[in-house]
Amino acid sequence: MMKNETITKRLAITLLGLTFLVGCGNTSSDTAGSQGNESSQTGNSSGNVDEPRGSNIPYLRQNHANYKEHGSNATPAPVKDPMARSINWTIAATTEDGAKKLAEHILFMERQLQADQNPRGWDKLFLMEAYMKYNQYYTTNVERSGTNVVVSKNANTACAYEVISAHSDAVSGDFFARGALMVNYSFRAESILASAACDDVRASLSSYIASRQRSRGM
Repeated sequence: MMKNETITKRLAITLLGLTFLVGCGNTSSDTAGSQGNESSQTGNSSGNVDEPRGSNIPYLRQNHANYKEHGSNATPAPVKDPMARSINWTIAATTEDGAKKLAEHILFMERQLQADQNPRGWDKLFLMEAYMKYNQYYTTNVERSGTNVVVSKNANTACAYEVISAHSDAVSGDFFARGALMVNYSFRAESILASAACDDVRASLSSYIASRQRSRGM
């Protein structure tokens, strides 16, 4: 009798263990699936885009042609004022949701830079912009009304202006025009860094880039 009871107890323990393992396996599978879905939302699954989770860049990339210069059918382009060190955009989306997603993305990236994060850490131009934002060398204002988004950036140094100006060219010429995300603008950053406009911050900016730059996809 004791022998039968012992066997029964062992079988019960074994079945309980199997049930636990199966349950854990299902939980792990669900978690992996959820993480996979989240990763696909960042754009990392398409072209290995180095964008943080929560970014609207996958949507914007897919719909880049749906954004136009306000009042025309042209690709959005910045209005620059070197004397005022300002960059201004007035961008028209085809839908209010498209305008909302664009405004959200710009504000999201602002928060990333203000928190000393480095999206596109393989690109020196974006590292320079992160440095400028984190150290408050320029401000950004975003307003949305219906399908229109107005973006204004104002720099308080010549070097910061050159950086945000170069970034605006990249957004206009490559992203809005072609949906391109993986162009490396480090060559442009090196030219700006070597210019007289950046004499005062060259050492600290070079140090920042050296400490933060990483290989693409990391």
